[in-house]
Amino acid sequence: MNDSFAWWLVIAGVAIGVGLAWLILGRLPRTDDDLSTTEREAEAAWISSSIALYGGDAPEPLVEEILELHRHYLETPPARATAEGYERLDPADIDDAPDLGSAREIEAIDAVEAHPARSPRDATVYQDPL
Repeated sequence: MNDSFAWWLVIAGVAIGVGLAWLILGRLPRTDDDLSTTEREAEAAWISSSIALYGGDAPEPLVEEILELHRHYLETPPARATAEGYERLDPADIDDAPDLGSAREIEAIDAVEAHPARSPRDATVYQDPL
């Protein structure tokens, strides 16, 4: 075998090895479909506690409903750009939209009503210093 062919094999072997290592050890991006129901509940609890840390009030059932709506939004076709910005999406146009009268929504409303002095409009999650 000549030297140039041997070097080509070495380079190809290294490239294949790096590619396999990336597939096996690399962190591939996750999607909403990768999350189990239990993990989605844990995510809602984390978001709720993070908002509470900054003085806001977002009950876990409300955050779960928002995450569910977000998942359904991502399943829709992209919004069309207009001269004023992006076209608003009507929830009635979503084929698989969740029922807005669900038990989670009722629990979220009850949780907000449990704190009458604070409403979602009163919550300050983040203030831009600029």
